[in-house]
Amino acid sequence: MPSLVNNQLTVSQMVNYPSKINDVVAKVAADQLVADLFFSTGPGKVEGGGINFTVLLKGGNFQSGDVELRAPGAEYPVVSGDLTTDLAVVADYGSKFQLLDEEQDRNDRLALSTKMTQAGNTLARKIDERAIAAIDAALTKHSIAGVTAATEWADVITVGPEADLTPNQQRPPRDFAQANLLTRLDDLGVGKLNGLLLNPWQEFELTSIYGESLEGVLKAAGIDTVKTSTLVPRGTAYMVEKGKAGKIGFERALTTEKYDERATRSTWFQSFAVPAFAVNKPGAVRKITGIGTA
Repeated sequence: MPSLVNNQLTVSQMVNYPSKINDVVAKVAADQLVADLFFSTGPGKVEGGGINFTVLLKGGNFQSGDVELRAPGAEYPVVSGDLTTDLAVVADYGSKFQLLDEEQDRNDRLALSTKMTQAGNTLARKIDERAIAAIDAALTKHSIAGVTAATEWADVITVGPEADLTPNQQRPPRDFAQANLLTRLDDLGVGKLNGLLLNPWQEFELTSIYGESLEGVLKAAGIDTVKTSTLVPRGTAYMVEKGKAGKIGFERALTTEKYDERATRSTWFQSFAVPAFAVNKPGAVRKITGIGTA
């Protein structure tokens, strides 16, 4: 078993236990991910290369007919509902890095730490990229109504002469309220849209508009989690009921393997995951556009 030197594992010890490296890569990735705003982890391992799933759409949470009053001796009516099905196919994403023998011999923790961090960040970015792409594809495929802002957030004025102030119906809270209205009109049993994902520029603009009052503004809109990502186009945001838009399933969960390369006196580590993104409740997401210049 590995031992600690000054409460730290040596580089050589880490190399001998790739599971430790996998743990670090996983933690780095988890700390960066925004995919969990949309998806929760599905039960069990993905089999057969994909996930077959039913998509809940407007009207789909009710049967096509209504219940009826039953007379004595009569049968209840047979009613059914139209089901929309889809398939989420797995995809294999990964990368590898090289650790030189010299870095092990010199116990170069910084080199190993940097390479593990890069691996985690890169994997997280790819998972987020595919998660957002899956959401966008589902919103388009199923014609999920979104919100177009009346005013770009950078143009909103809340302080100054009354004549210069932006009307309430053109401020960000209206965009948030309209997104929630659309979910209620679809009557899918979606709860409050409590997650907000946006480009860092739009977070900056919200902060510029509301300053210390921003927390109260978000709370009033029901938003308790805000995340940013440069993968979100500038001028776009997503409101979501956290973790309710779909499931992430894994054919292979995050795995780190090592192999020796004596020709270069080095050890290679490859980290990979094989996920599938099943968007089974696209109505739990509302896309807000027009809030900034792309």
